[in-house]
Amino acid sequence: MKILEVRDLSKTFITNKKVTLVLDKISLDIEKGDIFGVIGLSGEGKSTFVRCINRLENADSDSGVINFYNNGKVENIATLKGKNLRDYRKSVSMIFQDFNLLNQKTVYQNIEFPLTLDKKYKKNQESDQKIKDLIKLVGLEEKEGSYPSQLSGGQKQRVAIARALINDPQILLCDECTSALDPTTADQILDLLKNLNKELGLTIVIIAHQMSVIERICNKVAILSDHKIVEMGSVSEVFLSPQTEAAKALVYSGHVMTKLHESKLIRLEFKGNTDSPIVANIIQDCNMLVSIVFANSWVVDDKVFGQMIIKLPYYEEDIQKLKNYLNLKGISYQEVNNDDLGKYTRSNL
Repeated sequence: MKILEVRDLSKTFITNKKVTLVLDKISLDIEKGDIFGVIGLSGEGKSTFVRCINRLENADSDSGVINFYNNGKVENIATLKGKNLRDYRKSVSMIFQDFNLLNQKTVYQNIEFPLTLDKKYKKNQESDQKIKDLIKLVGLEEKEGSYPSQLSGGQKQRVAIARALINDPQILLCDECTSALDPTTADQILDLLKNLNKELGLTIVIIAHQMSVIERICNKVAILSDHKIVEMGSVSEVFLSPQTEAAKALVYSGHVMTKLHESKLIRLEFKGNTDSPIVANIIQDCNMLVSIVFANSWVVDDKVFGQMIIKLPYYEEDIQKLKNYLNLKGISYQEVNNDDLGKYTRSNL
């Protein structure tokens, strides 16, 4: 069920009479319960995009629309004002890279802060219990009275997450929420977000510039390049068969490959349906040696996706034997040549 619909969204900034296009006709749908990743290089407009979603930035007046599907009612967020806009922002909360905590307030008070912005708010047993439950949910039971200066980066982000949840949002926007953290702590925060998605049914939109973040928890991804969405789909589809140069550069960045000239090659695809040692099985069952030219893999939704490019045997009968074996095992494959090799293994543009 759709919860957010974006159509032809554009955003420009004007500075010293210079017009800069930041978003160019962005269109996408986010389903309820998605963990939707938006990725691209710096300066592509990722952060501006999420700021438009929660109306911290307004899209160009003559551009498209953002519709919020709220309990059977469709709201064009550009038309929301006053209380309606405040209610919308409660439904679409946000966490940031630099945490944005109030240094003079404790963990408890930081989480409580959004409630205090309502003039009708009065602290009671119910609100106190809710805050304490959120502190427990993010794993900070012993830090209730601590101040931000006494917390690690990961603990600060946990406070920010709890604060974002205080008004029971339907969507959580995460703007580079792990970029300031070390890899281990970042993984812990991503695991926390994934658990919140499952336990609370929370829809999450994650802005990132690292594919490892998208791989770890997202089920869908959109890739921004030249301020446009150039590729979008399930994470497994985009990772396994990126179609655009921008997607290939992001997916295969940092991977190492070996080029073999004058060689026949075959590309194997793993689509989350095998855990068996393919190469070892080929050697054992087909009685032939194979050379691995390139390989990489990703874990998405606890399933392994990836690809492997191997050098084909010299003799035609062995090639056919290998193909028959792959067909028997249900392994997707295609023959590639050296020209094709670059598009599957390119590490930079």
